[in-house]
Amino acid sequence: MESQLIFLYVIPEHIWSNYVDTATEFENAEMIGSGPFKLVDYSQNEFVHLEANHDHYLYNPNIDEVVFQTFENQDALVQAIKTGQVDMITEMPATAVASLRGEPNVEVVTGPPLAPEVTDIIFNMTPDDLCPEDGVCSGKKFLQDRNVRLALAYATDKAQIIDVVLLGLGTPGLTLIPDSMGIWYNDTIEDYPYDPEMARQILNDAGYVDTDGDGVRESPDGEPMNLRMNWPSDSIVAPRLAEMLHTTWLDVGVNTELQALDPDTLTSVCCPTFDFDVILWGWGSDPDPGFLLSVMTTDEIPTGNSETGYSNPVYDDLYRQQQVELDPEKRREIIWEMQDIVHEDLPYIIPFYTLAVQAYRTDTFTGWLTDGDKLALFDVTSLVVIKPVQ
Repeated sequence: MESQLIFLYVIPEHIWSNYVDTATEFENAEMIGSGPFKLVDYSQNEFVHLEANHDHYLYNPNIDEVVFQTFENQDALVQAIKTGQVDMITEMPATAVASLRGEPNVEVVTGPPLAPEVTDIIFNMTPDDLCPEDGVCSGKKFLQDRNVRLALAYATDKAQIIDVVLLGLGTPGLTLIPDSMGIWYNDTIEDYPYDPEMARQILNDAGYVDTDGDGVRESPDGEPMNLRMNWPSDSIVAPRLAEMLHTTWLDVGVNTELQALDPDTLTSVCCPTFDFDVILWGWGSDPDPGFLLSVMTTDEIPTGNSETGYSNPVYDDLYRQQQVELDPEKRREIIWEMQDIVHEDLPYIIPFYTLAVQAYRTDTFTGWLTDGDKLALFDVTSLVVIKPVQ
């Protein structure tokens, strides 16, 4: 219930009463809130200026104001904390971590993100009988064969991907439920190790062989195993991830044709159009796993939430059960079973979960919360306790 209420925002009666008899979208342009800071001024894509509400009923901040400044260039952002232009940064390229760790008066911290994100390798496995009315459903038919998806899982070197793409700042992924979601994450699942020999054996046994000696296998019906691989053009990690997958998958006889697409175009070919083979993308998570679990249900194939066209009646039934289960432990057991099922069925390969990487200056403010369950220096939990360095 708490995770649902977090998206129901409280509006003062003297404002909301003006809309009580009409259906409307309240834009809250004045940023009316109830927190320990209130809006002073903002300019879109430039800055947000807050001042402390020292009369707040729970928290009296030790500082007087906060300015969140937007940097379009990540190098400029990193330089800003080095020079003291800013006191704290929340996003940076992984390549900047080493230089910042050697910078005087700058502390780099890592940990589980406040809102966990999931990077996924999405297979279009939509069956013909579930193709939406307006769908294209052009995914390669051999992707509907679990043997192929299993072989590609064995041909995915997650450890190397984390080292190269994230410079070690991540953990291997298992399912759409990330490891920083606490009790909902099934940590008992045994992952598929990187084993190209196993991948080749699985494909050989299933009848996928390279009949013409060009290095690319053909399916039993003669279709070359060439996959279109797309990703959003604004992704920092996807290009390198795509290159690495191309290398290790081709090593077992599956070729990929790589192409970045702008996010709107990628959305249009994804879902519910299903006009793709493989997409590298991701999800952000709610505090509760319910939504991420829902995208793998049959009901979501025509809505655009399902990216894979995955359908499993047993999974669907368990999803409905966990929706109404009031006992937290029983609900956890159901959700863990659902993760077992999808990890076995492989509609996705989850290469990694990204750690939050943030940094702050030690010579301006002290008291940042860095050792909790979540790392979020920008969150109110840190901003109400930090103090100026004397």
